[in-house]
Amino acid sequence: MAVDRRFVYVGVFLFALGGVTLAAQGGIFGSDAAAQTLRLWPVAIIALGAGLLLHRTRFGLAGGLVAAAMPGLLLGGALVAAPRLVPECGGGAQPGSVVSRQGTFDGPAAVDLTFACGDLSVSTKPGNAWQIQSGDTAGSAATVAFTPDRLSVASSGEWRVFGPMRGGDTWRLSLPTATSLDLAAEINAGRARLDLAGAQLANASLTVNAGDARVDLSGASVGHLSMQVNAAAVSVVLPASQDLGADLSVSAGSLKVCAPGGLGLRVHATTVLASANFGDLVRVGDTWESPGYALANHHADVTIAATVGSVEINPQGGCQ
Repeated sequence: MAVDRRFVYVGVFLFALGGVTLAAQGGIFGSDAAAQTLRLWPVAIIALGAGLLLHRTRFGLAGGLVAAAMPGLLLGGALVAAPRLVPECGGGAQPGSVVSRQGTFDGPAAVDLTFACGDLSVSTKPGNAWQIQSGDTAGSAATVAFTPDRLSVASSGEWRVFGPMRGGDTWRLSLPTATSLDLAAEINAGRARLDLAGAQLANASLTVNAGDARVDLSGASVGHLSMQVNAAAVSVVLPASQDLGADLSVSAGSLKVCAPGGLGLRVHATTVLASANFGDLVRVGDTWESPGYALANHHADVTIAATVGSVEINPQGGCQ
């Protein structure tokens, strides 16, 4: 019986992609080495060309295997190197000056963040007051607009699809825990750390483009979580003491999801040219569930759609 080579090539691509990320997790090589190998991207183009030239020759299968493996290796290297490449846009640089703004909410409010390149830190504090300290390497502060029921913060510089056109921002934002919030954040390059202990989030929506983000919701209350990961590396810790619905998508990026002990986790995942590691979850029909899911006091039902990327549930070492 003839073998459909398309399935063979897809398998080789996924094997190469998963192999690189697994080797990095095992400490065989680090993100610095992966970043250096990305300079060999022309080799992938050469391999694809060779595969096409050899397609109808006796070396067609070998050429096709090489053509499938090289993009997988380079994409895996890109996923591993993503956190290493982020500081190149200015993350970690000291701002020229820092401007502080603050205000209070008088009831439920919306918070919109648009961040372009640099270092973003979001934390919480008791009460209904917010505060942001911001600056960038050029001496400009973030653009802040606010009313009693809305806060909007945006980077002052320009962002383009092919990269930031400016130095890095530094934001330190504190959000109140006594107010129900709708939080929407778009992170374009840069490094973000969101520690939202105590936050009351009716909805949380996060988009990360070519960046590195860690979101800790373990101590928060979240009605619904949505997340888009585009050529980025993101880890998220789910709330520990409430029911949650979440919709997560990955495009050419990596996503780690951690569920605190005692939380019943159910994952429905669809993948296209992507790798998925469900950790200690068990297969139940077309979903994956944590052991004892039905007996847990609180449940998280998570839908994940991954295209050319990687997904890990409860990875060894946690969601760092």
